[in-house]
Amino acid sequence: MLGDTPAMYKVGMILLKGLLGQPRNPREAVGWLKRAAERADTDNPHALHELGLLYESAEGNDALVRDEAYAFRLFKQAADLGYKFSQYRMGAAYEYGLMGVPVDARLSIMWYSRAATQEEHQSELALSGWYLTGSEGVLQQSDTEAYLWARKAAMAGLAKAEYAMGYFTEVGIGVPANLEDAKRWYWRAAGEYSPGVEDVSL
Repeated sequence: MLGDTPAMYKVGMILLKGLLGQPRNPREAVGWLKRAAERADTDNPHALHELGLLYESAEGNDALVRDEAYAFRLFKQAADLGYKFSQYRMGAAYEYGLMGVPVDARLSIMWYSRAATQEEHQSELALSGWYLTGSEGVLQQSDTEAYLWARKAAMAGLAKAEYAMGYFTEVGIGVPANLEDAKRWYWRAAGEYSPGVEDVSL
């Protein structure tokens, strides 16, 4: 069947989320997303990622059965096409052992790095975490790099990164301790992300 891949993806998302006055129809949505995914390329990786999200959780969706291994393959395919949000999912999968893959620091850092070079901000924060702890034989610990990656994500407005910046500037990780700066970061983060902020002693 001929058709426009971005349009197939768009129709799938409209039916999935009930947009533009359309009733939600998850079963039909998955069909459209699968059609778009079959034709995925570097310009059109989005359907692979959305299907990955659906198969990873499948909560409240009787149109499909949860399949983490398939979700991982979909994310991997989109990540290989350069889709930064799927690259982030790959980094997280290898960091935490999600979707049935083993924990692998080297692969986690590799995928986070690829996404971070495209300014995927959660990956920037994840790299900050890797630099904070280091990984023997894989990544040398560096407070400076931890600070710089967190700052990059925080400057983009990622609330968890703003919170991390508050901690780094309070304690003096990668930067001289500065309680005034720390407070500013905590307050900024609290505007968008409050859990855990109120119990920090300044």
